[in-house]
Amino acid sequence: MSPTTFLLLMVAITVGAATLAIVADRARRAALRRLASSWHMHYTPSDRFRLAPRVASRLPVPGAAAVRVRDLIYGLEGDQLRYIFIVEYTAHTVSAQPRRQSVVTFVEARERREESPVQLWLAPEGMSVIEQYEHLRGRVHPAP
Repeated sequence: MSPTTFLLLMVAITVGAATLAIVADRARRAALRRLASSWHMHYTPSDRFRLAPRVASRLPVPGAAAVRVRDLIYGLEGDQLRYIFIVEYTAHTVSAQPRRQSVVTFVEARERREESPVQLWLAPEGMSVIEQYEHLRGRVHPAP
């Protein structure tokens, strides 16, 4: 195989992999948008409300760092706001660790007067992302 053929093959494989990643990302976002709509909630792919700093210290993983929130579904439930999202983080900052992710939810008073403690609920592992969102929405209810 000539170097040019090899280069073209590697470029084609890279472009194919990138295309598949983009298609999968768009499909996930579309599914979450439909899910949010069916719950009469809203969806945003980004951390519109700057939740990452608020949840970082509440994660049940010691040493969680580089916390990032994405795929946020949010809305009102009675007099409280509910947030359901994917949180990505690195554990144990001493050495290079793979990023972890969990689907998380919490509720807070609509009129937040101060930085109140946040109780996070994490979805169980072993489910698809959509199933984790549905699990948290169906089983965790706002505090009275």
